[in-house]
Amino acid sequence: MELWEAVGAEWDRAVSGDVTTAFETASRLLDSSQSPDDRAVLLAFRAFCELTGCDYLGGAQTAEAAALESPTGELARFYVDAVRLLAAGMVDQGTDAATLPLSFDEVMARSAAVLPLGADAQLAVHPLIEAAMATGRFVVVEQLVNAHPATGVGSSTQVATWVRLQVIRSQLFRGQLPDVGAGCAALESEGALARHPQAAMLANALLCYAAAQSGDRVEVDARSTEVLAEARRVGTYVQVGSCLLVAWSFSTIGQVQRAAALLLGTAGGAGLVRIKTWDRAFGYELLASAALQRGDLAAAREWAGWAAPLARYEVAAAAVERTLSKVAAAEGDSGEALARAIRSAAHDSATGSRIDELRSRVLVAGALAARGEHGEAIANLGETAREAERLGADAVRREASRELRALSDRRGGWESLTDREREIAVLAAEGHSNRTIASTLFISDRTVQSHVSRALRALGVDSRTGIPSLVTTATRIEAPPLTERQQQVARLVACGMSNAAIAAELGISAKTVEKHLSGIFERWGVSSRTAIATRELARS
Repeated sequence: MELWEAVGAEWDRAVSGDVTTAFETASRLLDSSQSPDDRAVLLAFRAFCELTGCDYLGGAQTAEAAALESPTGELARFYVDAVRLLAAGMVDQGTDAATLPLSFDEVMARSAAVLPLGADAQLAVHPLIEAAMATGRFVVVEQLVNAHPATGVGSSTQVATWVRLQVIRSQLFRGQLPDVGAGCAALESEGALARHPQAAMLANALLCYAAAQSGDRVEVDARSTEVLAEARRVGTYVQVGSCLLVAWSFSTIGQVQRAAALLLGTAGGAGLVRIKTWDRAFGYELLASAALQRGDLAAAREWAGWAAPLARYEVAAAAVERTLSKVAAAEGDSGEALARAIRSAAHDSATGSRIDELRSRVLVAGALAARGEHGEAIANLGETAREAERLGADAVRREASRELRALSDRRGGWESLTDREREIAVLAAEGHSNRTIASTLFISDRTVQSHVSRALRALGVDSRTGIPSLVTTATRIEAPPLTERQQQVARLVACGMSNAAIAAELGISAKTVEKHLSGIFERWGVSSRTAIATRELARS
């Protein structure tokens, strides 16, 4: 166990930014070691140091050298293969290690044997957790962490903090934004972030990106300032990853040129050599988007050319397809733009990257609209906006809503209204004043008037008195089917009945009514009784 205690201490040193000293210490231990297992572990740890220092090719080669030591112990073999998987997920494109013939699932299955072997389980499993993140296996991250709780064995004082940060990272990419804030707040309250500045830098970067998705520009400014101040101190993978999250944050709130400048300054120039395969694909998407925003189609095509070879990696395929879709759209090839946007959304769905999937679906809608398929585009945007609102991804919601409004203004009709506009139209049709509607929905009178005006334009009527007949004769809204009991509840909600009245009518408890309402909310993607009534009226 002395070996693992030494590895734990040097691991802390490496993730704190002093990669060189950690590497040199491992090298000295390696020189005096005769055991194949110990030599394999030390070589694998040296590979981890190189990867942390952004030398991805060197790390991959060292990880392969560790395997050549032919360790026989179960723990040593597992650790070496976990580091090899991590290197394969980060190494530069085109190298042999990038197509490493290792099965992630097989190595993951072997992780179950780590805990009884006496080492700090999280220290041993950490490279596999990192490999899961590097290859887009976000759900697996939480499974690994839950299966390997901190044991307190070994000399690492930081690994539990970093493992928890990996869980938070996986939650961020799965669109679980409230969990990101709660997880970082817990680490802060425990003093972990105050003790470990590099961990605090990553936590601030995660919170920055979450704030960007929620549309909180003030928080983005505050968190990005913290990250960039700390990032000047070190030059590790943690620093690079944190700066990339800030760059994605800037792009999300519309500061695309600033994001592109930060990306190029962080990632080592046009080749983006200091970032891993997945991040490189996202980087080229950002650079292409910045070029298109400037009207420089030639530069966008060039960035897309850099991105295209990365499509052979599943983890990078979605971002590559989005990049090529945007360029195709700019070139006027709506068929190519649509095909690539659909493939991008499918890749994002497969990896569980919910927010990126919604971004891809906005591209799908844009391509559909360009092909004249306005009805399908409007339905797509409405569903995307609702899902983004459910996730708290306000930036995507606003983008989808903006595109929906622009498209709806050209098309008109009941189907062109958002759920909120339909909700207000129904209340207006019932004869309620703007002030009453505003107090009911907890919004301002001005917002109500804006939505009413929009509804009047879309429905082609001059005054509120023209809305009622249109509400009851609106085009049917396609929605996922309800169960028989949910249909009964929805009809009674549309009749204006309370939960207690519905319970009495159906002979069930009020709690059961609430359960059925929750099911309807989830199935139809709505969040209020009025929205249920609106849909039920439009379907009947």
